[in-house]
Amino acid sequence: MTAQEARATTSLVIYEPPAILNVQQAERRYELPRTGACVVRQAWGTGDTGAAQWPAGVELAKLIDTEGPERWRGRRVLEISAGGGAVVAVALMRAGATVVATDADAAALQLHEENAKRNVEPETFETLYGGTSVLRWGDDPTEAVTALGGSPDAVVSSDVAYPGTRDAWPAFARTLVAIGTSARILYGHASRYEAVDRRFFRVLRDGGVRKERVDDGSVAGVWVFGLVVDS
Repeated sequence: MTAQEARATTSLVIYEPPAILNVQQAERRYELPRTGACVVRQAWGTGDTGAAQWPAGVELAKLIDTEGPERWRGRRVLEISAGGGAVVAVALMRAGATVVATDADAAALQLHEENAKRNVEPETFETLYGGTSVLRWGDDPTEAVTALGGSPDAVVSSDVAYPGTRDAWPAFARTLVAIGTSARILYGHASRYEAVDRRFFRVLRDGGVRKERVDDGSVAGVWVFGLVVDS
């Protein structure tokens, strides 16, 4: 894999998920603890893994929804490798945060915008959805930050630690470092292989990003971590 190919890789891997995840379904309904139903369209088979909503993102959304406006109102939030599900962005907007979604896959971002729009009030969407920006790990995040209206107060991401993306994990760390040390970073993580988990967080640590446990989530093997960029 060339350096350019590694930068372009986020979730772009061949992966056939177990049926229990239901990512092949055309539509999924989730319940957020404070604000209720979130119904998202999925397009599995039309693109990469970003065409579906994954459990770690749902757990991250539940945490954000639980924290609510007291924690999120007025905050600027950058979503990295957002995919198309948009449940995290929906939770953020319902809590009063402004969101810009980024991903390497433009088609996933189109789906993200569609799902975000259908799950918040029109006025909320127009006010708080800052749009989307194609951003590959390791690339300059300036365009996305500009779309957000300034440096983010928080960065969120979920479910990026696939074995097939491991060559690009250092670039993921560089992206977080490039965004800065002041933002709160939340990462929803699904554990699939213990060795992969160890390597992923070691790569982040070597890149200047360390983890702190935030929440165990309600699904076995799924956690939300706080990530801290070393100053």
